[in-house]
Amino acid sequence: MDASGLLQFQMNGSFGLLTDIAEGASDAEWKARPFPRANLIGFTVWHGARTIDWAVNCVMRGAPELVDDAKWNDLRLGEAMFGAGTSRETADAVARSIPRARVAAYVKALRQEVVPWLTALPNDELAKTIDLRARQASKPEYMTPSAWAEIEDLDGIPGWQFLARPCISHIRVHYGELKSQLEALRAAAPA
Repeated sequence: MDASGLLQFQMNGSFGLLTDIAEGASDAEWKARPFPRANLIGFTVWHGARTIDWAVNCVMRGAPELVDDAKWNDLRLGEAMFGAGTSRETADAVARSIPRARVAAYVKALRQEVVPWLTALPNDELAKTIDLRARQASKPEYMTPSAWAEIEDLDGIPGWQFLARPCISHIRVHYGELKSQLEALRAAAPA
């Protein structure tokens, strides 16, 4: 089986879903909270993109994340990391300070980097077990107790599963959540 081909197909889908929300939401919706305990729409889209950057670049490739480049550094915000274990206040600050057009551009740039890498990745690399602690050694801020509590179940799994869970399944869960939240916001908006 061509695991990297399947993951590439699914990863392209994840980028498409994130782009759909980033480009389809209004600026007001980007900063909206659909119900009292929900995250702001913009944070969830940003979190999806940051999760892919973290998973592919920091963990799988052992390389700098795209947001480490000066061109994208404005997408890093305080203690937000990649969204795992982030406080509500920090999550809100992300949506309120990082415009949706900027996140959409980041998703596009990330896609242009990730898909070719995945296309060239040999299947045997995907079978290797992920030592998450070792792979995150260069990013100690990713090992805070609140962040680790969110990702520790990804430690020790094969690379194909590591990519499939946060970069594919997790994105689809958030996409369904975002679509229903946007529908609720739009239904409640004055006509």
